[in-house]
Amino acid sequence: MNQKADPLIAPAVSSVVLVVDDAPDTLRMLCDALALEGYTVLVARDAVEALERFEMAVPDAVLLDAIMPGENGFALCRRLKAEPSWAHVPVIFMTGLTDTEHVVRAFEAGGVDYVTKPIRAKEVLARMAVHVQGARQARQARNALDAFGHATLVVRAADGKVVWKTPLARDLLLQHFDGGELDAAVLAWVRDELARRAFAGA
Repeated sequence: MNQKADPLIAPAVSSVVLVVDDAPDTLRMLCDALALEGYTVLVARDAVEALERFEMAVPDAVLLDAIMPGENGFALCRRLKAEPSWAHVPVIFMTGLTDTEHVVRAFEAGGVDYVTKPIRAKEVLARMAVHVQGARQARQARNALDAFGHATLVVRAADGKVVWKTPLARDLLLQHFDGGELDAAVLAWVRDELARRAFAGA
C-alpha cells in the first residue's frame, strides 16, 4: 500500500494572509501557492489598499513588498505596528534589496522576516507557516489572559509604547492616567521598576 508523503508544510487552519505587492505576476503566484496550502488570501497593490483590508479584517500574517508606488513597505509596516490592534500581526518583507542596510530597515520597521525576489514559493510557505503558528499561539495566550481577568500589558522596548493590554490593565491604567499621558507614564513606571529590582538584586 502506498503511503501518502508527509507535506512539507503543515496546512494552515483558517489562516488569513494579506499579500501586498504591485507586481501582478508575483501576486498571482503567491495567491495560488498560499491557496493550495489552505490559506485565505487577501490582496492589496499598495499601502492604501493594505490599510483598507486591515480595516475590514485583520489578517494572521502579511507578505509585504518593500518597494511600491507611493508609500513604501517600510513606512507601511511602521504604521501597522503603531496601531495596537494590528501590532501583533507578523510582517514578512519581500524584496530584491539584499544590502544589509535594507535588511536592517525591514527589521527596524517591525518586520519579523524577509524573503528575496525572485520569490521561491516553497521558501515563502515554510516561513509563513512558522510565523502564523507563532502568532496564533501568542493570540491564544492573550485571549487566555483576557478571559481570566489578568491585568497584563506589553511594552515595546524600543520606545516604551504600550502595544497591547488586557481589558483589566486598560481599566486600571485609565483610572490613574489621562489617555494622552498613558504611554509616557507606563514607560517611566517600567524603568523605575526595573531599576528598583536591579538595585534590590545587587
